[in-house]
Amino acid sequence: MGARRDRLPSLLGSSACARGDRRASLTSQMSSPQGVRALGRVALAIVPLYLIWSLAISPSLAFAARAIIVAVSVLALISPAEALIVVALITPLGDLIGIGLEAPIRVAEAAVVAFFAGWLLRPVLTHKSGPSPTMAVRYGAWGLAAIVLASIAVQALHIRRTTPGAWMVATSILGRAYFNVIAGDPIGAISGARLVEGLGLSAAVVVLLRRKPMLAVWLPEALGVGCVAAAGAALLLWWGIAFPAVLARHALIGDRVVAHVSDLNAAGSYFALLLCLAAGMAARERSSKRLGWSVVAASALVGLWLCVSQSANAAALLAIATAASWSMTRHWSPQHRHRLLALVVIVIAVVSFTLQREREEDPAYRGTSFRIQFAETSYRMIQARPWFGIGVGQYYPTSPLFFTPPLALAYGAENAHDYFLQLAAEIGMVGFAACAILLAGTAWLVAQRLAGAPDDYRVLGLAAGVAAFLLTCITGHPLLVSEVAYSFWIAAGLLLVLSSPIRVDSGAGRPFVEMTPKRAIFAAGLLLLAVSIPTRARMPLPRVTHTRAIDGLYEWESGKDGRRYRRTDEYASVFVDGNPRWAEIPMRAPRE
Repeated sequence: MGARRDRLPSLLGSSACARGDRRASLTSQMSSPQGVRALGRVALAIVPLYLIWSLAISPSLAFAARAIIVAVSVLALISPAEALIVVALITPLGDLIGIGLEAPIRVAEAAVVAFFAGWLLRPVLTHKSGPSPTMAVRYGAWGLAAIVLASIAVQALHIRRTTPGAWMVATSILGRAYFNVIAGDPIGAISGARLVEGLGLSAAVVVLLRRKPMLAVWLPEALGVGCVAAAGAALLLWWGIAFPAVLARHALIGDRVVAHVSDLNAAGSYFALLLCLAAGMAARERSSKRLGWSVVAASALVGLWLCVSQSANAAALLAIATAASWSMTRHWSPQHRHRLLALVVIVIAVVSFTLQREREEDPAYRGTSFRIQFAETSYRMIQARPWFGIGVGQYYPTSPLFFTPPLALAYGAENAHDYFLQLAAEIGMVGFAACAILLAGTAWLVAQRLAGAPDDYRVLGLAAGVAAFLLTCITGHPLLVSEVAYSFWIAAGLLLVLSSPIRVDSGAGRPFVEMTPKRAIFAAGLLLLAVSIPTRARMPLPRVTHTRAIDGLYEWESGKDGRRYRRTDEYASVFVDGNPRWAEIPMRAPRE
């Protein structure tokens, strides 16, 4: 008994030491680089998990639709590379899938969010070597995402302060039925999330391809299958075979035929991207795979022909001609190659300019005039809020305050018809600078890759496709269409990772966060961005100076009877306060 009594304190002490060792081990693990990364990924997964959970338990949504989305999330948790392939395959067809399942949700976005919900819960497996984008690309992407999220926070706080009722309604709808919201986004959550999700998809491609290099083959194939399906759906629609909702939508469009999305020009951007990718892959592959990619290229050509998007056709022609010239002259000296490329660009530009001039001679054509007015509208928005913009997703609802009278009459409210100008107006010059850094850093990597490996037709096709897509953004806004945007971001991620240099990171003797001057500057910028949110949320809505360009009215004049009046040209706009009960506007036609 004495021996047992003597051993009891030692056993308790050993147990306490063991518990202390486990706590110390757990603390050490959580403070390690892997633990910090795991906590960060779980924090990022909270919102996607909540959104997918709310969708999964929604009784109003068809079971098949819920099962598909949940299956994507589970697959992403088990095997994220295969889940990413599924996302690349189904997102271009998200609208058709939703119509077929009678599910009134944004299926493409739901699939992407489900992928993030599963993938972000997986532990991080670090790799000591692999393709790694440059610091400029990473900082540009993180900075752009942070600016977009800050813009959403500013708008949410502003609405909560000024109109609490609207704040409660908006947050309730977003929390319970986020994927059901089709129109009305006062906070900018949906528009901002689309951009952040796109950046996340590109990042996922980079991270997962380091772990599974075969994704460089599988992802293009998944995108190609989606292109064939989209073009096939358009052909069936041309023959009068489609879902009733698609037939009804087509009846409002006219002769142009697109089935998988409602935006015709965005569909053209999508097919231009896939045409260039398919051409590059067909040049790279042999035998049966080359035949398969030829089928993809033919389907993309059919899609371009049916949607009749002149901007997409011109962008695809320019990109393919430039890529072909680069490939055929890969053994030439740099001076001769650059001269030929310049000649190709000049010839295509002259032909495009000539065709455009012929269109402008048509009295019924007002496209050029309207595009100039859209650009002027965007410039006025940028002037109103130059640094951080009017708010992500706010161009469309705010546009009537800045439109010229002809635009206001023709459109009421509309997007910019130039995605880059719209982005600059919504997130300001600070956000646009982050976007420019991201694009410039990626372009530099691609140029370096093609200079070192001119026979890499996969990278050449991806580069031509991404360039063609971005060219169409100058005359449209394909990145506002989720089904089209996600395919672009996956292709852009592929282009980025295949162009990035291989880096070896030993990690020996280095801290988890080595505070270099560049990181310190970036961290300070993020801190300033966060601090600015409350101040920006208290700012009033941008005030518009009603000049003649906006209201179409001349200065005040006085008639012979002493009554004051203002003259107008053919079009004019009159602005009144919100929710007017009535308005009386005396008008008089001038005497000849």
